[in-house]
Amino acid sequence: MEDREEEETRRNYWTLYLVIITVTMIAGYFLSALHLYKPGDKIGYNMGLVGGLMMLTLLFYPIRKRIHFMRNWGLLPKWFKWHMIFGILGPALIVFHSTFYIGSINAGVAAACMLLVSGSGIFGRFFYTKIHYGLYGREASLKQLETGLDGVGDVKAIFAFAPKIHEKLTAFRTRSVNSGLEKNLNLWNFLTIGIRVKFLKITLTYRMKRAMYAEARKHRKDKELRERIDEIFWENKEFLDSYLESVQAVSQFSTYERLFSLWHVFHVPLVYMLVFSAIWHVISVHMY
Repeated sequence: MEDREEEETRRNYWTLYLVIITVTMIAGYFLSALHLYKPGDKIGYNMGLVGGLMMLTLLFYPIRKRIHFMRNWGLLPKWFKWHMIFGILGPALIVFHSTFYIGSINAGVAAACMLLVSGSGIFGRFFYTKIHYGLYGREASLKQLETGLDGVGDVKAIFAFAPKIHEKLTAFRTRSVNSGLEKNLNLWNFLTIGIRVKFLKITLTYRMKRAMYAEARKHRKDKELRERIDEIFWENKEFLDSYLESVQAVSQFSTYERLFSLWHVFHVPLVYMLVFSAIWHVISVHMY
């Protein structure tokens, strides 16, 4: 529970950060018409310098992971957090440096590479969170996720009063997990399982409510049961939702792993293109 609350807090902070950056960029776009500064003057130049240095620091995160003697240089999750923050803030400062205007082919190539790297990084962050325990946690594995699914609770015991609900959940779990284990991407299961989970939440909740209140009517003399029936219903509803979401996470895990690998194939060459184009841009600006 604490891990979930902590992760929710981090997600809220990240959302707030993106909202602030987005609002600032929109405001900056309209203010650029006032020509308060130029890319080459002190303000514009320093914004470009700071943004460029932030982009340069992004290289330290993959280096920190791969070079042995750097592995004790602070916690990797904190490196990743700043990697994400600078990956958004750096490009934002460079866009402000350019006054939202591209004045040369060289600057256009550098800007395109920068935006592609930054945009693909946002996609990569999404895939990353799906194969890790929390945004900054250790990497998950399918076996660990399945163990966690078993730890959600005893489905058969909880829904003993409604065997059909237990049968539905068992069939859904078996079909979904087996689909997730297939070697191909299995995009159909990946894209539709969320819809099926929502549908099951609605239909099984309705069935559960009918079964529980029917059971309560059979035990009218049990005053304690009648007083706690609503509380028991919401407890079972929370379990049902948690179980279905856990099945979805297990089913989609392998696809997210493959998508994350494909993302790496796309992202890494873009980083090299960005470094080359940024260096060429800096050289050409100072030479000419």
